[in-house]
Amino acid sequence: MSPTFEFGETVVVPWCNDEVLATVTEIYGHAPDLMIIVTLSPELSGFIVDEPTTLAVRLASVRRPGVAA
Repeated sequence: MSPTFEFGETVVVPWCNDEVLATVTEIYGHAPDLMIIVTLSPELSGFIVDEPTTLAVRLASVRRPGVAA
């Protein structure tokens, strides 16, 4: 079962060959194909992005900070 995330929670998402921090914006879809929309901000993502942007990824690829992948 996938973990439960809440609106506004900080999570770790895959980004190329690395991972970045992002903020949960929305979760949608039906199990087992749940998707999560996150907002990447320059400050939170370590300036990977130049301006705030959104990203949709599979819920299974997202984790909480401090939790091993």
